[in-house]
Amino acid sequence: MMSYRDGALFGSVVLLGLGLGFNAEACSTDGWLGGASGSYVADSPPTIARYSEFCALSVTGQAHVQSNFASNETRYRARFYVLDSLTGAGTVDIFEAYDDENAVGAASAVFKISFNGSQFTFDATDAGGGSTTIASVNGWNIIEFDWTSGGNFDLWVNADAVNDAATGSVAAGTGDVDAVRLGAPNGFSTQTGRVNFDAFESHRTTPVGPLLVGDANGNQSVNIFDMIGIQNEILNPANLAAGQPDCNANGSVNVFDMICVQNIILGGN
Repeated sequence: MMSYRDGALFGSVVLLGLGLGFNAEACSTDGWLGGASGSYVADSPPTIARYSEFCALSVTGQAHVQSNFASNETRYRARFYVLDSLTGAGTVDIFEAYDDENAVGAASAVFKISFNGSQFTFDATDAGGGSTTIASVNGWNIIEFDWTSGGNFDLWVNADAVNDAATGSVAAGTGDVDAVRLGAPNGFSTQTGRVNFDAFESHRTTPVGPLLVGDANGNQSVNIFDMIGIQNEILNPANLAAGQPDCNANGSVNVFDMICVQNIILGGN
């Protein structure tokens, strides 16, 4: 799901299962007011992997969706999930924030997030801030950040921003955010493959936090009915679970996700 709560309109790209404060079951880039560019796929299994709900975003080269803000933001929080299947060396910019929606190709990014297959780089140096790298894990990675102009650029990688201390923090630099791009806005370098995104959500000030792992039916609890939902999807891939069936976050839904849910129920995970 994608949404911008407690803030100005961010968009309801129901790409990424996005919604503007509501659930959506269709793939669309209409909510990204700045439009989209390049070769991307917004769909669900078996076309592409998803972390939760019915629709994720996949890019296989230079492509992005863009959202323009109604007013410039001096504080901006967002959370999204990313899964790569890239081969080859190099770095891919996966998220960029800009100070001018009408000149994103020419203006420097206020901050950006990039990925090289083993670590994420969070870079605010174009706005006079800092830069840091944080290691990734295999499978879906959760990224959340809290950027404040003139303050900090706080980062959570595979952590709960609601309850956990930041994984890292650098100076944010000075500026404001007028537009953002998600995908691979500057293309791949020497890599081949794809990068998937899912469950993008943005706020002005409050933490977003992770989705409930193993909540395959999307009712905000984990129990035997989630195992049944995963089983139904395995037996009939057209019968997609409504919530978060990829319990072990490896990019596919199979019997190991049922075991993962069972472990959660029994308190072993």
